Amino acid sequence: MKKIFFAAIVLTTIILFSACNGSQKQGHTNKTTIAKNDAAAPGAIRVYYFHGSIRCHTCVSVDENTHQYLKELFPVKMDKGEIVFQSINIDKDERPDLVKKYQIYGQTLLFIKGDKVIDKTDDAFQYVTTNPEKWKQLVKKTIHEMM
Repeated sequence: MKKIFFAAIVLTTIILFSACNGSQKQGHTNKTTIAKNDAAAPGAIRVYYFHGSIRCHTCVSVDENTHQYLKELFPVKMDKGEIVFQSINIDKDERPDLVKKYQIYGQTLLFIKGDKVIDKTDDAFQYVTTNPEKWKQLVKKTIHEMM
């Protein structure tokens, strides 16, 4: 029984990480990136999506859909800088301070307010393409938990 459980965990991990190596897009231009000196209100909720230069469909969907859902669900807070989204290409050495602080080594989606950090990478990759409505509701729930 332990062997089957271990095999299932290994298989799930392989599938999760291979999803970003399958149908890759080189040089995808991300229009959701905010300038390094983003204007955030004091106590803002920051949503950081760390990624590489070579991106699969799922990686791009996490980036674009998460940003879109934040704009749809919290338009006033986004406009006021109370919620800030930033897409960060770790291959281009964007925001090395954050990469080092949060020990980023690959695709990672973090929701941060003060010292509270919620890693939603697994949920994003699980639902963004297979059940986008569920991912949207998880984004909403996570932001409400951070408020």
